[in-house]
Amino acid sequence: MELQDYLRVIRQRWMIIVTMAFVGLALAAGFTFTQTPQYEARSQLFVSVKGGSTATDVIQGNTFAEKRVTSYVNLATSPRVLQAVAQELGLQGGAKSLTGKVIASTPAQTVLIDINVTDPSAEQAAKIANSSARQLITAVGEVEDVSIVRLSIFESAAPATAPSSPRVPLNIAIGLALGLLAGIGIAVLREMFDTRIRSQDDVERVVSAGILGSFTVDSSLNDEPLITQGDQFSHRAESFRQLRTHLHFTNISGGSQSVVISSSIPGEGKTSTAVNLAIMLAESGSKVLLVDADLRRPKVAKYLGLEGSVGLSGVLSHSVALEDAIQAWGRGGALHVLASGMAAPNPSELLGSPSMEKLISRFESEYEVVIIDAPPLLPVTDPAVLGSMASGVVLVVSADGKTHRGELEHAVKDLEAVKARLLGIVLNRVDHVSGSHMYYDYRPEPVVTGRRGKNVPGRA
Repeated sequence: MELQDYLRVIRQRWMIIVTMAFVGLALAAGFTFTQTPQYEARSQLFVSVKGGSTATDVIQGNTFAEKRVTSYVNLATSPRVLQAVAQELGLQGGAKSLTGKVIASTPAQTVLIDINVTDPSAEQAAKIANSSARQLITAVGEVEDVSIVRLSIFESAAPATAPSSPRVPLNIAIGLALGLLAGIGIAVLREMFDTRIRSQDDVERVVSAGILGSFTVDSSLNDEPLITQGDQFSHRAESFRQLRTHLHFTNISGGSQSVVISSSIPGEGKTSTAVNLAIMLAESGSKVLLVDADLRRPKVAKYLGLEGSVGLSGVLSHSVALEDAIQAWGRGGALHVLASGMAAPNPSELLGSPSMEKLISRFESEYEVVIIDAPPLLPVTDPAVLGSMASGVVLVVSADGKTHRGELEHAVKDLEAVKARLLGIVLNRVDHVSGSHMYYDYRPEPVVTGRRGKNVPGRA
């Protein structure tokens, strides 16, 4: 995955990341506020050696002292010294009660000994640190020649004013960081194992065919599904003009073209794509026929406000003449529409019949472009059969997570099985990407009238 892929995952799955961040904060806060505050106290000792009369004696004495300091550090936490401290302070448990509380160390290349003590009581920590220093001096005096080596208290411990642990800001920061990392990790793992289609990259993993068009998420489509109902210079209208242009380039052999519009599963936006594409083709001056071949759930007539009871099923059953079933729609009747007709008990047999193949041939002889709205590929075989009769198939794929890659792959294999030509993919409901070209508007400038009645371009 590249950086832009991680950013896309974070943008799409931010709820998981935020939730895990709050979980990390809650756990860190719970751990922090259930801990008993600990106070730290430190006493420091200085190890000195009787100096000689020459520089060599001084150097040897310092070397001797540095070597002795290591032994004294170990002696400071020995049971003998800790037991003496416990007895002096009257602590129950003896040396065992001080194990882990008293830590002795020495700064590198020095003759200093630090005795650090942690305890829930600041006063008690200071008492233990000072007592440990005194008892260490006593123990060293018992095993060393005090005329040569001498330990002295350089700094006595004082009660701390604030606890050394728990460190609330640090713990909270660590909890937040771990929560964020866990959230990002879970989001990335879910993305890796998620087979739902959410971007063009997901489609290209399955299909080698090109992307003919891409349409972003638009909540207004429920009220205004047709591009003629909105702004003719909107981004959606321009996207359909691009789709119209790209579709022309798929017509390699020239002449008339019959295109089946389908999808893998229901609800991906195939009908609205077919209807709007047909409208755009008709507006460009092409002679276009829009056919509703979805005999199970027809929607074309409803979208266009036409009569849907007379149409394709009647023509295929020879109960209605084609000329009587075709309706004109739009300005000047530029778009011709063949609705689905009455519900048929055998839609697959009708659409797969020789009559349908002859009808498509007739469509191609009378129109420049024929747009056929077909059912989804996975539930029924109708679109695959129609695709083998027509010039090719355009698959509409929803990029909102509705469709899985396996479903799209299955749909493509169904088309390959009948040797239907896949013209390309229309990507629908694509998430808005900040900074993309979809945010730029290039509508015509308004024309204003000058003083003498001349038309001059408006200024932005």
